[in-house]
Amino acid sequence: MKIKKLIFNLIIVGVTVVAFGCSDESNHYSPEQMISNALDEETNQSYYAESTLKIGGDGKENEVVMMKEWRHKDGKIRMEIENENGEEQAITVNDGESIITYQKDINQAFMIDDEEILEFNQPSPKEQVDMILDMVKDTHEIESKGEEEIVGRNTVHLIATPKEEGTLFGEQEIWIDKENWMVLKLISTTGNQQTESVYTKIDFEPEISDETFTLELPEDVEIIHSNDMPETEEMTLEEAKESLGKSFYYFPENDGLKLEKVEMDELTGEFNRTEINMDYNKDGLPYLSLAVFEAPELDDDFDFPNEEDVEIRGKEGSYTDMDGFRGLVWEEDGLNYSLIIIEPSIELEDLKELTEEMDRIE
Repeated sequence: MKIKKLIFNLIIVGVTVVAFGCSDESNHYSPEQMISNALDEETNQSYYAESTLKIGGDGKENEVVMMKEWRHKDGKIRMEIENENGEEQAITVNDGESIITYQKDINQAFMIDDEEILEFNQPSPKEQVDMILDMVKDTHEIESKGEEEIVGRNTVHLIATPKEEGTLFGEQEIWIDKENWMVLKLISTTGNQQTESVYTKIDFEPEISDETFTLELPEDVEIIHSNDMPETEEMTLEEAKESLGKSFYYFPENDGLKLEKVEMDELTGEFNRTEINMDYNKDGLPYLSLAVFEAPELDDDFDFPNEEDVEIRGKEGSYTDMDGFRGLVWEEDGLNYSLIIIEPSIELEDLKELTEEMDRIE
């Protein structure tokens, strides 16, 4: 599992330290009040921390990542991440004017210096976790499991269990610092995958020099600027076939179904593929979206909640129906077809019938 993918997992599960504000009376709060306080507080502070992230499940050996982070209350950040054997390393520095991520093993740096993109890509630790906590408080039953000590600090241990099957976030175990509402440990179980993050060291009075938030890059490094990234290109089906390099199946315009837009994305990095995206409307309203790309070689078997095996066009596929998302995926003639269903009234059997009517662009 590449470092970039692990960074993504870090953001998704919200395992970064969160400065939530202070209280000496946290032991009097119910679990729901703990979550509410964590969402309401706005305190920000400097710290240095070290943590370990483990990603595993389905009987597979855990992927382990170690992280060091320096955060200044003025918003400057430095993060150093490496896998267990040290073969993959990444450093990210946010100096307030730009964000640079350097991946040592491929000698490549990605730089963001556009103000609008910069603002979007630098959420605070609190903002990262607020998404998770906001979902938990509405969709999960929250139970207090008492107090525990994590990295030498007193925490309240909460377990959030989904009220219904198929929610986006599965069971969450959260250890919240009693003094300042920080999440010091989190175990997230979704589908067949479990992610565990725990802080092993934390210092709220660090001596952080200005040099911490600078990054010296090698002279031969490849630098990719955010404004150099290829833009999505709108095209015809015939042009999409040429771009993809082979013919593919699509939905013809029948019974009110209309192909609204065909776009090509040239993805780089870990995905590194040409992807054709087709948006369909029906009777003037968004109906579904179909993405087609070269079938990737998968290195793990992550299953979403409520994912089931189905047969599509005589091929093995999978159908996912969970809170806020429905999707259908199958592979055919070396291409991956990924269908996102927008219209809520469409049933799985309707989708199967619709795929049988697909045409091939020759």
